[in-house]
Amino acid sequence: MIWPSVQVGPQPGVMTFAPEWRGNHPPQHHIDIIGTRGCDVAPVDLTDPAQALRLKAYIWPEHRVRFERMEAAIAAATEQRPDIVPMSAADFVEAELAKPQAVGTTRLLMHSIVWQYVPADQQARVTAAMEAAGARAAPERPLAWVALEANRTLHHHELVVRYWPGGGEPHMLGRAHAHGAWVEWMAG
Repeated sequence: MIWPSVQVGPQPGVMTFAPEWRGNHPPQHHIDIIGTRGCDVAPVDLTDPAQALRLKAYIWPEHRVRFERMEAAIAAATEQRPDIVPMSAADFVEAELAKPQAVGTTRLLMHSIVWQYVPADQQARVTAAMEAAGARAAPERPLAWVALEANRTLHHHELVVRYWPGGGEPHMLGRAHAHGAWVEWMAG
């Protein structure tokens, strides 16, 4: 992801986002990502041309940048298949949180524009699992929950983080356009 004069992520990135930036830059720290894993009840295999074509059919024709990003994602998935398992969100989060966590690592749950599609009973299970794991979190094994989701009342998307130890209270870091056109950083 690229902001004016700020590069975040691997160099060079598979895809870039250059949103209109509003507010201060977020804190800049080196982050080592030691692993990523995700879930979907029906994962799309981007290495299958038919599935990739079907996914592209959902992009509005005038959104050329989104087509470019999709092509980059398809190319990246062909080079290194993402670790996505066919599971519900609640089953996945509960299973991942049951695994041991290495000392000196932060376990992170991150999702964007998905919560509205997760059934209420699954949302409750994810929340309960995260809060229970948060109660067990320690400075040498912290837990974070980052979400960019729609605020249906105010009609915008909010970036919210919860962090344990530290109480786990939600803190809004900023707002963003659903497709990355702009970001408004609100945190200090």
